[in-house]
Amino acid sequence: MPLAAVARVARHRVERSTDAGRTISRRSIRPRRPRRGRTAVVVESSKDHRRSSKTSPDDASRRDGARKTSSVYPEDVSDAFDRAVSEEGRRSIVEVTNVDELRERARAERKQLAATELALAAAVLARKQESFDSMDEFCSYGYIASVKGVYIDVSRNEVPKGFAQTASENFAREMREMVAFIDPDLDESDGRTTMPKELRVKLEALRLDSDAIWEREKNRPEVPAPWLLKAPYLALCFMLDKLFDETKPVQRFWFLETVARMPYYSYTAALTFYEILGWYRGGAELRKIHFAEEWNEYHHLLIMESLGGDVSWRDRFLGQHAALVYYGVLILLWFMSPALAYNFSELIEAHAVDTYAQFVDQNAELLKTMPAPRIAVEYYEGADLYLFDEFQTAREVRTRRPRIRTLYDVFSNIRDDEGEHVSTMNACQKEDAAVSSPNSVNAKTAAISALITAQYVFTRFAEIRGGLGGELLDDLLVDDAILDDANAGILDAILRAVDALFL
Repeated sequence: MPLAAVARVARHRVERSTDAGRTISRRSIRPRRPRRGRTAVVVESSKDHRRSSKTSPDDASRRDGARKTSSVYPEDVSDAFDRAVSEEGRRSIVEVTNVDELRERARAERKQLAATELALAAAVLARKQESFDSMDEFCSYGYIASVKGVYIDVSRNEVPKGFAQTASENFAREMREMVAFIDPDLDESDGRTTMPKELRVKLEALRLDSDAIWEREKNRPEVPAPWLLKAPYLALCFMLDKLFDETKPVQRFWFLETVARMPYYSYTAALTFYEILGWYRGGAELRKIHFAEEWNEYHHLLIMESLGGDVSWRDRFLGQHAALVYYGVLILLWFMSPALAYNFSELIEAHAVDTYAQFVDQNAELLKTMPAPRIAVEYYEGADLYLFDEFQTAREVRTRRPRIRTLYDVFSNIRDDEGEHVSTMNACQKEDAAVSSPNSVNAKTAAISALITAQYVFTRFAEIRGGLGGELLDDLLVDDAILDDANAGILDAILRAVDALFL
């Protein structure tokens, strides 16, 4: 069978079976009908295969040996290999391969990969100076960042002090800020970095029209939710409109991001509580996704801090205490019904999409003249983007790589981030939905795709060496479910590489 035909069949089956390129199919494997005049390999259902009483001792010992090595090769990948490759195919692989040579080659390639990643990290760190001549000047002008620093500042990374000492120091500092807020004549700086006048003038010129946000919400599809959730949602949105007028968009965003972190933190805590009591053990990957979502919202918060969004004592007091209340409410709501909690988060995230979209469109020209904060460049263009990929469950891993140069790029990507949160929160409300870690799905599908491709490659090697007949490829049947488990994008890339090598 020509390789191009194999590629077309594989792509067709993968595209038919995947759900938005994300969920791995768990359908049982259907046995094949032998072809007339040839000896075909019939693959049993995995469940029937394990339960069959007619299994030969050799097959049983082989499977037991595979299970003993599950710490190296996951059981699902080992089973996939057993189902995909016939005995004749295994013998051909043994004949044309050298395990020690392949292991040494893999070790050398891992070293090369590590060197490449190190070079990439150095390039990312070095190129930050090239975006704007004033990049070093635009680091962070927030109150908390100036007092406590940011995690990317290595000199400030240290083990925190005890609760009592930290709380007393913060209370004394915030008390001075409160007095200064009440009496504007008093000095309120407390060691904060003074923002350059040119940058401050531009930030003060930014505007956000609340009425236009509501108009956007009316024109998009409504997020279905009961009035039990819509009532507090509308109250929260109207409160934001009253607390922050159109001249304070950055302060509004800082408040919003301070509160927006709490849902994912509360969901992680609730899932951990269920696991501790032994009530539920299916949330391990969901906790990873929620942590990545919280990490994303945390960087939105740091970006708003860098723009001076937390300078006012009033905004800090309201935002921090609202976040604590919000955390407790969401914990109780999740215990009542996880679907309700996720539904409420979907409402909030959809409103955030409308808010940032309106802000970007309303201030596009001005935002394009302002440099991006250092924390934004570090997050979106850093060398380690594992957590950035992890929270985007509706897209392929590594398919989104933002290029950050101006504040327009920053806020456009924050808007897109909120849209990814909407998709994830919507999926979490469906009881039968398999919300999987994007990185885990990518690793499993890559392994299964590699096994399928390896079978073909080794068969071709054997044919070239004259060890097998030219029609062996037709006899080695790959089951539908194995192809269904392969990811279309990764499989396409592998097949294209094989096409280049052999055709």
